[in-house]
Amino acid sequence: MSRTFLSMARKTLLGVTTALFVLHQVELQAETDHPNSTKALEVEKVTQIIDREITQKLKDQNLQSNPLTSDAEFMRRVYLDVTGCTPNQTEAQAFLSSQDPHKRAQLIDTLLQDEGFGTQQGRVWRDWIAPQELPSEGNGGNQPIQATRNLGKWFADQFNQNKPWNQIVHEVVTVDGQLKDKPQGLFYSLTGTDTGIPEPAGATRAITSLFLGLDLQCAQCHDDPYKEWKQTDFWAQAAFFKNVQSNFNGRYFAAVTETFGKPTGKGAKKITTRDRSNNGLITIPKDSFENAGKVVEMTYLLSEKIQVEAKQPLRPILSEWLTSKDNPYFAKAFVNRTWSYFFARGIVEPIDDMRPSNKPSHPKVLEVLTQEFIQSKFDVKHLVRLILNTDAYQRSSLSIEKEDKKLRESFGRYPVKVLSTDQLYDSLRQALQDPKLDLRTYDKKALRRFGESSPVGDEYTEFQRLFETDENDSTHFTHGIPQFLALLNHPQVSSGGPKVDKLIKAKTEPQQAVNELYFETLSRPPSPDELDEALEYIQEDPDNKRTYSGVLWMLLNRSEFMLVR
Repeated sequence: MSRTFLSMARKTLLGVTTALFVLHQVELQAETDHPNSTKALEVEKVTQIIDREITQKLKDQNLQSNPLTSDAEFMRRVYLDVTGCTPNQTEAQAFLSSQDPHKRAQLIDTLLQDEGFGTQQGRVWRDWIAPQELPSEGNGGNQPIQATRNLGKWFADQFNQNKPWNQIVHEVVTVDGQLKDKPQGLFYSLTGTDTGIPEPAGATRAITSLFLGLDLQCAQCHDDPYKEWKQTDFWAQAAFFKNVQSNFNGRYFAAVTETFGKPTGKGAKKITTRDRSNNGLITIPKDSFENAGKVVEMTYLLSEKIQVEAKQPLRPILSEWLTSKDNPYFAKAFVNRTWSYFFARGIVEPIDDMRPSNKPSHPKVLEVLTQEFIQSKFDVKHLVRLILNTDAYQRSSLSIEKEDKKLRESFGRYPVKVLSTDQLYDSLRQALQDPKLDLRTYDKKALRRFGESSPVGDEYTEFQRLFETDENDSTHFTHGIPQFLALLNHPQVSSGGPKVDKLIKAKTEPQQAVNELYFETLSRPPSPDELDEALEYIQEDPDNKRTYSGVLWMLLNRSEFMLVR
């Protein structure tokens, strides 16, 4: 092995090691009611308000914000955050070569129209809803792996259609029917028990956390001693879900319904609650820490009691209040959670603790974005467009140890985030140009000859298990020895994949090959020193297959590739 390549490898491993430790009212009104008709000038006005508020907060803390990041870093960042994948060479070169002063805003608009936007947001919401260990069906051990993926695809379709957020949530909360027709029906099984059976407490915890930004979990068993929530607050919400039923078809849950008669779906067996209290009432269960057996009346959170008929479905009643523009939590919770996706922390932190006593770090920023979101009729793309066009989002992620924590918490610099499992998988497939990337570690020949154990899941499932990240903190670098051994040693990575084969077949000159490999991985051209070092290494070995693969291997194992920054 040449000294040059050893130098490159050392830098790569150093990067890997380093990566382990990286760890008001609105001041404007829309001129039209159409959710997608906001003019660029209006976006600029809103972003100016946001940046002014953040700058003032930094000034009050005697902090200096980072400068705007380079075009190359911004481009790679926004592609990963919005579409879940790095740009290809053509896209990257087109953006970097453009002299248009508005090219960043134009790129944001372009990416919001890309199907990758919905795909990425669908995966994000899938992971926020689904527990890391999926529920298992009885002793059979069957898990709804494909159904969970279908849930993510359902969300992706909604986001790509730019369906208003209140409509999306309404369709989740009130879902009624078979899972094959309504993938969002899995929501109640994923948030129920570990056996996938929907139950009122699980639905209450999930819906208040995800859609209202409120943490009522402790109040399930007793009054929360540290927050405003009482046990009756929790069970008054749970009463809305008392009649939710799951129908079992012999393999997994086939349907979710709130009927009071026959189960939905041919051959399905109804699984129902044992609570016999009247509609609109719920009995606190026996396993509760306090007040077991007490009957609680259904109410909107911290609001009046609701009168209902004997067999009236309750979730539509809840959804009408939940998704209303007048709900003090609904729009604000989505704004805060969306902000946290991009900045790795919310304006209110934790993001599901939006009680009155937990104040936002930047109240006016949260209020401006919330009012914009409501006035745009819950237009998700409009909200994302506003966030991405701020200086706060486009700042450098350069970390200065002194005051660094305060600077990041005040949004004075962009956080360094770990590629999510899906972002890494798609970016690896693109860099290697291998749509069938399979990093499972088993020998197919040994499997046939010696009966070696085969992987439990398909290539995507096993990749998810290997490169699982912390969904609650995207700055937490969870990868260790198994993950790095896979990237350093797996033949599908070290061989260069179809990408290198195409370079060889096209008889690509070394300088052009190095340039392409850098663009396909790091979304930028090599620096002069990087180019000289790579060319020196290539020239020492006549086997371009080996040397091009070595350069690509080095790039894929750099911390720069593994991070969003």
